[in-house]
Amino acid sequence: MAHDLNPVAVLLVTSGTRGNRVLFRYPYLQEIEPEMTVKQATKEVKKNPYAISIAQNLQDGQKAKPLLSSFIKDGVLVGFSNETLANFLIVKSELCGKQFSVQIDDVRFVGYPMSLSNLSRNQQSQQNASRQHNILAVNVVFVLRANLPESVSTCYQELAQQLSVAITCEEKRCEYLTREAKIMLVAYDEASVTGDDDMVSTMRVIVHHSNLAKELQLVFERLVADGQVIFYLNQWVEINFCLPHKIHGLNSLGKNLSLEPIYRCLSYLRPYHGILLTRPEQELLQFLPLDSSPAMTRLIQLTKPVKNLKTLALETDLSITQIYQLVCHMVYWGYAMLIYPLCQSNVYILSPSADTAVNSQLSQEFSMCFHGLQLMQEMARFSFPSHMHDNLDVLSYSSPRLIDQFNQVVVWMLQHRLINQLHTYVNLIPARRKEFSPSSAGSHSNMSSTHSSNSSMQVIEESFLSVLMEDPGTITLDRTTSMSDLASVNSEESTGGQSTAQSITQYTSQHSKSPSQEANSEGSAAEDRKAQWRLQDTLLNELKPQLKQAIVLCPASKNPDDLRLFAKLCPYFNGKHHLEEMMFYENLSRSQLLALLDKFKEVLILCQHEDPATSLL
Repeated sequence: MAHDLNPVAVLLVTSGTRGNRVLFRYPYLQEIEPEMTVKQATKEVKKNPYAISIAQNLQDGQKAKPLLSSFIKDGVLVGFSNETLANFLIVKSELCGKQFSVQIDDVRFVGYPMSLSNLSRNQQSQQNASRQHNILAVNVVFVLRANLPESVSTCYQELAQQLSVAITCEEKRCEYLTREAKIMLVAYDEASVTGDDDMVSTMRVIVHHSNLAKELQLVFERLVADGQVIFYLNQWVEINFCLPHKIHGLNSLGKNLSLEPIYRCLSYLRPYHGILLTRPEQELLQFLPLDSSPAMTRLIQLTKPVKNLKTLALETDLSITQIYQLVCHMVYWGYAMLIYPLCQSNVYILSPSADTAVNSQLSQEFSMCFHGLQLMQEMARFSFPSHMHDNLDVLSYSSPRLIDQFNQVVVWMLQHRLINQLHTYVNLIPARRKEFSPSSAGSHSNMSSTHSSNSSMQVIEESFLSVLMEDPGTITLDRTTSMSDLASVNSEESTGGQSTAQSITQYTSQHSKSPSQEANSEGSAAEDRKAQWRLQDTLLNELKPQLKQAIVLCPASKNPDDLRLFAKLCPYFNGKHHLEEMMFYENLSRSQLLALLDKFKEVLILCQHEDPATSLL
């Protein structure tokens, strides 16, 4: 659930000459169930008036079990008084400047204590003259649920470190913490004098007068709202934080939360990828700090769904490495998502996690953005994998304005992760061995002849492949070719499916020439075969013998240009590279690539699935 990632509370704890104090605690709701003593708990549980009273002191080394089943009730931290929290959330000076983490039952406290005892002697003497209370250490602590993944706790620990270090810097610069702590202590003293022990009213007074309390309250509320915290502490030190788990929606039920999928997604970033802004351009520009890089502003302004990163690098006058860094930052913060640039040949399908309810909130938002269109009808277009151009109905989208509207609909559905893009991946495998099927299953003689034909076919095929795998320089081309050899070779290589009888007929007609013509034709054919074998052996030298044999048997391998292009693309045929990547790196058109794959379809398997770079976020 999304709310499980939210912090339970934020605490500001200090240590000084007046002891350890919890100066601020938010949410400042009254504890639902205060700490109970063992005597009170026993009195409440015991109902039988004739029961024997048992001494409360435990014997035989037994320890009392915790009386509270949970320290979190209705999302509020209970069971801890401010005095208890202050005692174990302030550490010794040797442990300051290090990450702090303590787990007690179902809650975890993470922080980053900082020591203030390293102030100059002049500052300490001025502070001693101006006040009676000296602050020696400060710790900003977030209270979390103990079952959160370690990566989430680490993120909160980084935010606590930013806040503690910023408060320490401001204390050294202008005694910011001293001033704010004085306001908080005055509120506590006034409450004790008036006898008002209501923690809620006291904390409200502190928030009303203390700027630091307002800032910590703002931090907590933004973490709960969207997981992003961007502000200037004391209008001076910038605090920059985001919780990517919450931003990218990886907190769905039953899914293991981790930063690894996000980092793995960013590692797949390639120049042919594009980015799609998740928020309007002007809204993103307002999020940028005043000292942000001008390159980030240019990138946001020039980003379009039809542009890839290489094009953006040229238009922004930045290197591709700089573009990678900016894009990774935007994706991590949830300002953009990786896509393949929009084009009519893209294949999309409805996302398995898409909300298909008719009256969903997304349907209402879609109707507000696109008047006259219904989200369910647009989603139905991608119930099965289909190209964008296949969904452009002649009647529904008959004008350029309507086509542009359809493109905007696709972009909107991509932004809300309602559809996913599918890419075609290629795997190189050995071809299956062709066999003759029996003409009559019930005839024993036919089965026997078929078995003998298959056996002879296998022997011929293996002998032919063994010749192809030999060194071309050592192959003897003067061997007299038999009728069965030529028939088998022609049926498997040349004719691509011709019958044995047709091959024999062709062989007979070709050899019904004069002896001189036959000698010349045989010599030229031998030279051509020798050159072809040498070319095949050179281009396919790095492949395994089984794969090499299967490729050579394809009829298209006789064409040197096709064979060269196929051998050049072989490193992509491992199921890890889609067609768009091959087209980009090898400068091929889609028609060229599809034609080549069709020629070598006997040794290729094509499958469609999502790109890991665009499917994880």
